Amino acid sequence: MILSLGAVVEAVIVCRDVEASAGFHTRAFDLDVIERDGAEVLLGVKGVETGRIRLVPAPSGAETAETAEDPRVWDIGPRLLGMYSRDLDRSVRSIDDAGGRSREPVTYPYGSASLSECVALGSDGVWWTLPKAGAGHRPSPALEGDPDRLHGELHTAVIVPADHEEALRFFTEGGGLTVVFDGEMSGEPFERMIGMPSGASLRLSFLVSADQAPARLEIMSFTGVDAADLSDRPLGLRRVVFAAEDPVSLITALEACGGDRVGEHVVRGPGGLEVELRATPGAAS
Repeated sequence: MILSLGAVVEAVIVCRDVEASAGFHTRAFDLDVIERDGAEVLLGVKGVETGRIRLVPAPSGAETAETAEDPRVWDIGPRLLGMYSRDLDRSVRSIDDAGGRSREPVTYPYGSASLSECVALGSDGVWWTLPKAGAGHRPSPALEGDPDRLHGELHTAVIVPADHEEALRFFTEGGGLTVVFDGEMSGEPFERMIGMPSGASLRLSFLVSADQAPARLEIMSFTGVDAADLSDRPLGLRRVVFAAEDPVSLITALEACGGDRVGEHVVRGPGGLEVELRATPGAAS
């Protein structure tokens, strides 16, 4: 058995107002309400079991639940979520009409080809990255199952840690993920896309599971920016739920690489991200 984090089953967003956040995500990204469980709402694409978003209310008494300023992309913490788009101009209109704030789409060199992408601020301070779907994009059951669909399911979760190398070790040595890209990006296209200061640069690492499950994790770090440590921010992206064939062994491995146990199958990792493991059917628990 390969000891590795699997597909991203859910990303958990802590919300000021769950119903308002559900309204934003359904309008902006064509997501369906999969279930309601008390005050929580689970969103996703019907028929797709991974890449879902769980909206939960902020704890009562959270000091900044109503007044917290939205983070910048480069502030430390769990920072972005992402999904594919077939048409970035339509995505920008959809997000902005739903109450988000999109930055302009940008096309930039990517390996031997080019990639078009836009970044947008959504509900509760969660930033979104939307690369344009095209030849060679990684699996997206939502897009493959509906040729008329604009957006895929949740495709990636992105953290901005205080220590990039430490975060890589946590997710590769502890979580068994594989690095498929690790490089530095700088220049005018990225400054326009992200809004980072002139002369700043971005290091980006893409990590995927051993079985190439249709969701991934990304690690970003920046130089030339004035970043705030918002790893304890009570709102926004707080937890990512991964499928795992052996949650017990994998939790132990993550702890050995610096994770702090906060639940039976949950550790707090780099950037303050909570990593929860959910046993795949028939797996050891």
